[in-house]
Amino acid sequence: MKKILFIFISFVLFNLGFLNRVNCGLTQEVEVVEPKVSKEVGNLSFPIPYIPVLKDLNYQSDKSALFKTGNFLTGTLVFTGRYSGSSLVEFFRIQMKAQGWEEIGSFASKVIFLAFKRPEGYAFISISEGTLFTETRIVAVLSGVK
Repeated sequence: MKKILFIFISFVLFNLGFLNRVNCGLTQEVEVVEPKVSKEVGNLSFPIPYIPVLKDLNYQSDKSALFKTGNFLTGTLVFTGRYSGSSLVEFFRIQMKAQGWEEIGSFASKVIFLAFKRPEGYAFISISEGTLFTETRIVAVLSGVK
């Protein structure tokens, strides 16, 4: 639990420092990109490389943003749908492993949190059940993205 919390806090601090350097003009040009589905397989789509999403989840563009500079991609995508939290956890555990991700930790409170890594970077998935729908938030930090 402490390791996951440390990774999450490090990620947030890294992004704050990264965005601060961008604002000061010390790095390459950063572009905000719209997620485009790179491939579709069965009921899966891939709006971020290597990260599967169920096609029938509703993309929330007003809560989402992706930033790309060079081969570095980071950002948050938010989806809603009528799935139970436990079924989404099972989906991501199976599908992320199939895409070469290693689960490095998880915890559950009111929100279920999953953390994954692969050589290209990290992905953090939070799942929170609401009255009418479940929100899935995917935070990705990837390098080597074309």
